[in-house]
Amino acid sequence: MRLADMRADALLAFVVGLPLAVLTAVVAVLSVPGARAFLLIAAALVAHVAFAFRRARPVTSHLVICAAFAAEAAVTGLFLVLPSVLVFPLSLFACTAYAPRRWLGLVTGGVGAGAVTARFATDESVQAASLGPNPWMLFALLMAVVAAAWSMGLFRRTQLAYVQVLQERAGQAAELAAQGERTRIAREMHDVVAHSLSVMVNQAKGGRYAPERAAETLEVIEDTGRQALTDMRGLLGVLRTGPAEQLPQPGLADLPDLLERLRRAGLALRVVEHGESRRLSPAAELTAYRVVQEALTNVVKHAGEAAVAVTLSWQQDALLVEVVDDGDGVDGTTAGHGLIGMRERVAAIGGGLSTGPGTAGGFVVRATIPVER
Repeated sequence: MRLADMRADALLAFVVGLPLAVLTAVVAVLSVPGARAFLLIAAALVAHVAFAFRRARPVTSHLVICAAFAAEAAVTGLFLVLPSVLVFPLSLFACTAYAPRRWLGLVTGGVGAGAVTARFATDESVQAASLGPNPWMLFALLMAVVAAAWSMGLFRRTQLAYVQVLQERAGQAAELAAQGERTRIAREMHDVVAHSLSVMVNQAKGGRYAPERAAETLEVIEDTGRQALTDMRGLLGVLRTGPAEQLPQPGLADLPDLLERLRRAGLALRVVEHGESRRLSPAAELTAYRVVQEALTNVVKHAGEAAVAVTLSWQQDALLVEVVDDGDGVDGTTAGHGLIGMRERVAAIGGGLSTGPGTAGGFVVRATIPVER
């Protein structure tokens, strides 16, 4: 329990308990003569102090209050007229709401009602004062108070449990959302870094064997590095300031720049587009771009001297993206982060992805990107 809650409980107990304690002292002095009045006052003060810990230590607080009222009942049956008896049903409510066992308050309330009724019925001072009501009516009244306090405590207990469940679910949802954001950012980082570094490494490797193309090779490396730095700044800016929706989102309009950079890097690249272009959602456009980028990155990394054909086929309800090379690529039985990321991207927008060796060698990547309806 937080320190602020404990202070609030103590303040409430003081504000409520001070008037009751003062009235109890006055009634005790007027009703019970001698030292017994001071015993009643002392027991009432103990009950009020224990009431301040009703949430921090609900069981201990309730048992101390029960003991205090048992002491008052032992002094006189007239303790029922003391204003401080109101502390008991409030304590019963708190014990039911916050204690580990919900039945404790009902048990102490039932036993207390029976004991108080018996004491009230057999006490000579009560009989001398001719106080009612009938013992059976008194017992029924006390049990009604116990039942009401216990029922309200159960309601509060259920309410707190419901709030706790909502908080746990909210925490789980937040964790899942954060995990999703991390996955999305990791995909973007992989696509940007893997593609750019693959092109730069490939160019640096080729530059060793073709010194006469050193200026052109360095220019490609420079352009690729500059683009990678731009994308990385955008990603890091999002990590510092904003959600993943603000990540740099290339689309189909950015494909020509990507393809031109790869052509300048020495990749034999051919692009074919069929059909009438249709509207894609931003997520679908990003997915199509990343599929082409990742497929071409794998060609640069694994296929060696290869020719690549990129085909965009527009259909009524989907865009078919196909990247085919004739190089010496991997057989597709081992799935790296790139292939896994492509598959997850396409699945997230309701599309499909297939990868594997081509019929005439090389490697084939086919993706179905749904058209926005």
